[in-house]
Amino acid sequence: MRESIKMKTENYNFKFRASGLIIQENKILLVDMDNSGFLCLPGGYVELGETTEKAIERELLEEVGKKFTVSKYLGVVENYFINKYSKRMHEIAFYYLMIPIEKIDTNYFTIMENDKNHTIKLDFKWINLKDINNYNVKPSFLKQILKSGNLEFNHLVFNEIDKDL
Repeated sequence: MRESIKMKTENYNFKFRASGLIIQENKILLVDMDNSGFLCLPGGYVELGETTEKAIERELLEEVGKKFTVSKYLGVVENYFINKYSKRMHEIAFYYLMIPIEKIDTNYFTIMENDKNHTIKLDFKWINLKDINNYNVKPSFLKQILKSGNLEFNHLVFNEIDKDL
């Protein structure tokens, strides 16, 4: 088993993540992890020695139970935020538009993921793109990108902590 790319310091926790944007029938697949109170894109940690493309394909197979392929690289985000445990986070995330190898049912579903001996409840929801403003989506820049229709964003720095970073 490879190690996920993450580290902790006194001031920040760092994680290297890959996220998958899945759109089907004008709906986007989002997930609420462990009743966090917000929705985000499925994905997870990149492991040492693994490309971000392979990481998102692996994570989607683990989380959704279906095989996906990368359709397009969308961009990378340097994200600074406070997580649900009140920890300061520095995240670098690669975003990809993903295509399912087989069609996915657009009903809500829940799975319990065993992530390195830690069980995580994943509530998946298909949200109509025109209703995206009615939901608490993180990171919040995602709503702006989805509403614009231009999914490619190249490189963003999104900072919810310090304006001096």
